[in-house]
Amino acid sequence: MTGKTGIRPDAARGILIGGLVVFIAAPALLLVTGHDTIKPSSDSESGLSLWGALIPVLAGLLLVRGIPPKAPVLLPETTDRRGLGRQATALVLIAFGWPLALFLVAAAGYQALVRDVWALAKPLVFLVLPLVLLRTLRDRGEPDPFRLRAAWWPRRSRQWLAPIPAVLVFGWLYVLSPLAPPLPSTEDYPDPVYLAVGATLTFFTANVLEEVFFRGMLQTRLEALFGRWPGILLASLLFAWLHLATHGQSGSPWSGLPLTLGAIVVFQGMFGVFTGYLWSRYRNLVAPIAAHTAMNTLPLLLM
Repeated sequence: MTGKTGIRPDAARGILIGGLVVFIAAPALLLVTGHDTIKPSSDSESGLSLWGALIPVLAGLLLVRGIPPKAPVLLPETTDRRGLGRQATALVLIAFGWPLALFLVAAAGYQALVRDVWALAKPLVFLVLPLVLLRTLRDRGEPDPFRLRAAWWPRRSRQWLAPIPAVLVFGWLYVLSPLAPPLPSTEDYPDPVYLAVGATLTFFTANVLEEVFFRGMLQTRLEALFGRWPGILLASLLFAWLHLATHGQSGSPWSGLPLTLGAIVVFQGMFGVFTGYLWSRYRNLVAPIAAHTAMNTLPLLLM
């Protein structure tokens, strides 16, 4: 049954409860198994503590909650949700199916192939294909995704200023505070050309592209269908799932699967909750991109 806003309350409640259970169970799993320090990425030399992952996110969430304004929704509350549902389903299939395919390829022994196609295929999988599907599957009453992108660049100065404290505090806690892992050294990346190319590629394929897809495209539609927090939690779990094949915590993908799932939910998933709340609250896509850049790129710039 659908409410006045078009949101299905039973589905929304199920997503909300299920998402909360997963986000509570993941750190509990790591603590029970003695893995309170996990590599936040596949190429990390040093580990990040569980508190080093959770405290920056919690601090950022509190600041986002406490600093107005709350931006309006981007998608109208129409009575016909079929086109929106088709769009959301297509995006969820992309977000779930691509990482699963990569994981199966890596589990078959082709980890090098996954590393080679990971960054190169992302613009096609998470930008070109979604834009084509969104335009094809929309109903007449739904906004054109190419026009919706104008909302990703807000015009109000308050939407630019309000996210700054949360992004700065998160970046300091995650990168520079005593909770942060050691910064990479020049010995970790001896070739400055390789470092520059890698940082630039990471900025566009991860910091920008992932936020455009998971927050701008996917979460916006999930929020319209199920409400704010169910949409944020589901998009964040799918964002964590994205890192399944590339952030394994052991040599064998299958034997380390429970630990890998717990780690990506705690580190990438909780980060997705923070950037998702930034997007939902302020509707300024530059804010989550800035937070993503602080997490991925700032440590390299501080070398």
